[in-house]
Amino acid sequence: MLPRARARALTAIGLAALAATLAALPGCSSSSAGDPPPASPAPSADAGAIPPTDGGPAANPDAGSTPASSGGKGGLTCARTEDVGGGHTACVVTVAGVELKVVPPLAGAGPVRLGLYLHGDGAGAHKSGSALKAMVPWIEDKRGLGVSALAPNGCAWWQKPTHDCASATSEPDAAADNTRALAAALDAVEKAYDVRRDSARYYGSSGGSIFLTTQWLPLEGGKRPGVFALMCGGEVGAQPPAWDMGDAAARAKSPLAFTYGDQDFLASDIRKAIAGWGKLGFAVAEKVVPGAAHCAFDAHGEAMRVWRDYP
Repeated sequence: MLPRARARALTAIGLAALAATLAALPGCSSSSAGDPPPASPAPSADAGAIPPTDGGPAANPDAGSTPASSGGKGGLTCARTEDVGGGHTACVVTVAGVELKVVPPLAGAGPVRLGLYLHGDGAGAHKSGSALKAMVPWIEDKRGLGVSALAPNGCAWWQKPTHDCASATSEPDAAADNTRALAAALDAVEKAYDVRRDSARYYGSSGGSIFLTTQWLPLEGGKRPGVFALMCGGEVGAQPPAWDMGDAAARAKSPLAFTYGDQDFLASDIRKAIAGWGKLGFAVAEKVVPGAAHCAFDAHGEAMRVWRDYP
């Protein structure tokens, strides 16, 4: 579990890096723990669906004509395979220092949708395969390509690739090396499968959510937009955006849905992230689980609920 001091370090980076972007838009000034433990679903207080942006209807990232795709084919060469249940097998391969567990899509015509899981500290749900198992109904229903990715250091996406997982030292990945590694790994996936480029499905847990909001969305959101299911974590970006966040149409392709417990030690930081991304013009939804501590709710189920809200 990440002490609040580590969360503050990440927040400080984010405040400095996004100052120019925030100043250019109306309003606004600009952590992590492990994967969620097994838990029964808890009753939730829902603040509502993803709100309209720019005065229009709620954003639908799938609206429009047939999407562009990567055109990939041939699949991946697996180092090993793992059973994820329901007759599905994950192909395990390492690319650019990132271990990927990939559940291929069902047979069919046309490009497939990418569903990507990024773990919290400790990577328990990646190592056990529980996140991929939770994806199986979505994979079958949407003909999705399910992927779970292990951080290059083997434990934490927000820590730099050389971080020693046995150490209590906080080493935030300020250089965004993990983003470059994950982008290279997904490039390989897109060469192996014909993947839609219009809107991926992202699921981050704790430190994975922090990585998605501090690095991935600012740096790769223009190239790889998607629906972001952010469980028990999240901040305003620590990296200067590499794409035009002032473009309303581009922002609309990446709605953010935050779910967290009202007893989460990161609740204050998550609320700041919700306010910050909202003031940047992104469609943001918030769901609060009463009485729940950090990740102490059915995060897999909540993330799949968010994914199912879109075609």
